[in-house]
Amino acid sequence: MEFEEIEGKRFRKRLMGFDPNDVESYLRDLTDELGRLTEENKGLKKDVQTLDSALKEHREREKTIRAVLISAQKSAEQIKTNAEREAGLIVSEAEVKAEGILKEAHSRLIRMEQEMSEMRRNRVQFGARMRSLLDSFRQILDDDGKEAPHKFEEKESNP
Repeated sequence: MEFEEIEGKRFRKRLMGFDPNDVESYLRDLTDELGRLTEENKGLKKDVQTLDSALKEHREREKTIRAVLISAQKSAEQIKTNAEREAGLIVSEAEVKAEGILKEAHSRLIRMEQEMSEMRRNRVQFGARMRSLLDSFRQILDDDGKEAPHKFEEKESNP
């Protein structure tokens, strides 16, 4: 039954029936209460629509937030993977460079040892020549210069 039907309802009068004023008063009170309840119902329906709309909006936000969190997690994992890969490359490059430096240092050490060995040989040869030269000079001094020019020239040509 609708509000308008209740409000428009009229009763027939009978001889020994209800007091029409009481019935009319009751119907007015009933109509007022029904009107108030109808307005309250409209307000509640409006509130339900507002809450449904807010709930839908919150669900959309939640969905968006979940998508953002998943994306952020994937990005973080990708960044971590890339960082680990880059760190591995840096370590590999450092190892290669270190190996190159060690090879170069070893090569320099070998060259220096060869140079030192060459210098020792040169020193020994120089010492031998100096002794030979000194021996030649000693012989010249011992011979008092008799055959010195010939011996010295022979020694110089046969080193």
